[in-house]
Amino acid sequence: MKPVWTLTAAALGLSMAAFAQTAAPPKPAAPKPAPGRAAVANLPKDIAFPKLNEIKVPQTQRFVLANGMTVFLLEDHELPTVKASALIRTGTRYEPAAKAGLAAITAEVMRTGGSTARPGDKLDDELDRLAATVEFGMGRASGTASISCLKEDAEKAFIILADLLQHPAFPQEKIDLEKEQARAGIARRNDDPMGIHGRELRRLVYGKLSPYATQAEYATLDAITRQDLLVFHSRYYQPENVILGVWGDFDPAAMKALIERTLGVWRKGGHPRPPVVEVDPTLAAKPGVYLIEKTDVNQSNIGLIRLAGKMSDPDYYDNTVMADILGGGFASRLFNKIRTEMGLAYASSASYSPGMDIPGTLSVFIGTKSETTMKAIEAMKGELARMAAAEVTDAELRTSKDSILKGEAFDYASTGQVVSRLMNYEYYGYPADFLQRFRAGIEKVTKAGVLASARKWLQQDQFILLVLGKTADFDQPLTKLGPVTPVDYSIPQPEGPKLDAATPQAEQAGLALLAKVKAAHGGAALDAVKTVSQTAEIKISTPQGDMAIQQEATGSMDGKQVVKMITPMGEMMQGFDGERAWAKQGPTVREAPAAQSALAKQSAVRDTISLLQNFAKPGYKVQALPGEKLEDKDVAAVAITHEPSKTTVKLLIDPATGLLAGKSYTGSVMGQPGTVVERYLAFGDVSGVKLATHTVMSLNGRKAVETTVKEWKVNPPASPSMFSKPQ
Repeated sequence: MKPVWTLTAAALGLSMAAFAQTAAPPKPAAPKPAPGRAAVANLPKDIAFPKLNEIKVPQTQRFVLANGMTVFLLEDHELPTVKASALIRTGTRYEPAAKAGLAAITAEVMRTGGSTARPGDKLDDELDRLAATVEFGMGRASGTASISCLKEDAEKAFIILADLLQHPAFPQEKIDLEKEQARAGIARRNDDPMGIHGRELRRLVYGKLSPYATQAEYATLDAITRQDLLVFHSRYYQPENVILGVWGDFDPAAMKALIERTLGVWRKGGHPRPPVVEVDPTLAAKPGVYLIEKTDVNQSNIGLIRLAGKMSDPDYYDNTVMADILGGGFASRLFNKIRTEMGLAYASSASYSPGMDIPGTLSVFIGTKSETTMKAIEAMKGELARMAAAEVTDAELRTSKDSILKGEAFDYASTGQVVSRLMNYEYYGYPADFLQRFRAGIEKVTKAGVLASARKWLQQDQFILLVLGKTADFDQPLTKLGPVTPVDYSIPQPEGPKLDAATPQAEQAGLALLAKVKAAHGGAALDAVKTVSQTAEIKISTPQGDMAIQQEATGSMDGKQVVKMITPMGEMMQGFDGERAWAKQGPTVREAPAAQSALAKQSAVRDTISLLQNFAKPGYKVQALPGEKLEDKDVAAVAITHEPSKTTVKLLIDPATGLLAGKSYTGSVMGQPGTVVERYLAFGDVSGVKLATHTVMSLNGRKAVETTVKEWKVNPPASPSMFSKPQ
């Protein structure tokens, strides 16, 4: 709970998204017959389909610039536009683990920050006038850059692209903004059960410390500096590392000349080509059963996963067909057995995802209601065993091969897709005719090859089984399958500033300062406070402007709280009973995940009145700190540490009056953590206690919430049941 004089939904450190629950998607409706045709119950199995037409890949022009950049050109005069895409030999796999997020921030700020000659905001205006786009991105194994423009503006667009690639400005304010957006993404990453399950599957199969599974955290973002971006850019953004593809309405000779005079003058960087970062199997979790306990869901996500091979492996084609027959679509075994026949799953799939230059994964997924979790797992494992026990049928083999080869045609539906595919082959060292080899390889797959692949790759003792769900509702305990290892999917919270060990003098000075503050805020009257309530207007700052919320809130000094809010989305309630947080909207009541309840409990420790009542008691450490400025005002500072929870709060004090000018701590505002600073701009006297009536709260230096209290009440009637989750 935040200080009781800023009681808000933010005070619980919760967002309504934390209570959202994904509903099972409806089963697809049966397709309607085309107009003028009668519905057909079953197609005859002996219909002979014509042989697939051969995919003809348009001829591209390939050349290498003197500075080492590889270029592909492909004319397409259908529209008067030019598009270009670059693959850059970099990726998140090359960033230090302690600075996870560096590669993505580098790419984003190359665009948003502009160049030394073109500031980002002015560049936005220039591109708007041209109706053009320039974008940068970052993946695990490569970086990207792209442009899109009208053909008459191609030269301007290439000049801008060349400038950004060579001379990014990396302004600090854009770096800070990108960090804020990354922090917001971290705060939301546990909102979606499917997202949690997929992310943790990858972290299990590759290992949390693997560069193929690491993720940005608050601490790693805080560690990134502007100098890190400069070094990362210098190391990887060099012409020798770039493969450029250009397609659209142009003359090849003129386009080659344009590329040479814009990107061709980019000097070589001289750094060696970054080597492939190999997968370390020792980092991965051991095969077995793993559990993500999530009590706020009524469905289970079930996944089997193991490391598999590369696209260059000899059994690539057999594996592709095997996985498709197992769970590749509506005709697959998993779909027909578990979804259609048994009615257990709202989703089922098998996916063979080979890597281009590292081992990929083979995975199986099922989504089912909580009460059929074990039944679905057993059915899934039964289908894997059946796949490895006998050959597939002729019909299954034929249907799968036709489906794969027909689907491949859609990867060449545009010139952009053609160029992108050829660039990827070049990037990872595959032959340019890999498409033709793929078609030939799939066509040669036999039933015996599929069976051999299944027996090699579907050995069930080699899989990791991860279940996300509410175990109390399972039909049988997971322990029936063997030992169960819990998975911690919580978001590591940012640590507060480290304080030097307090000297006896600093402790005494801190106690004296807090005694003055307590007296200024009511003294004995403050000690008598058990509960407070407020009626207030809250303004939450959003990118779209302020959002006004009317609220009524009650908080107790033992950490409980209930808040009723009138929002643009309707009336909502949130509460915390001291152990569990909850939310209510309309008739729907949700209990918060355990991680959100833990944040609410930590927030209660930071309550201002509670701190002033208890700072001299056992379990609290106090020390005076050097004075500092709050906005333009000189203030005294004292730190209070609640030792059992290791929570530290810094109170900022007006030395003239002893009243609190503000408070600083590491916490959350509307679910997003960081450095929180509260400024108290006005006070009112309520039953002899001075309480803030106007508060501005900032998060990481940006205004987040403004609270104007219309009425305070001290020790209003408050029964314990008012804080409990409604039934």
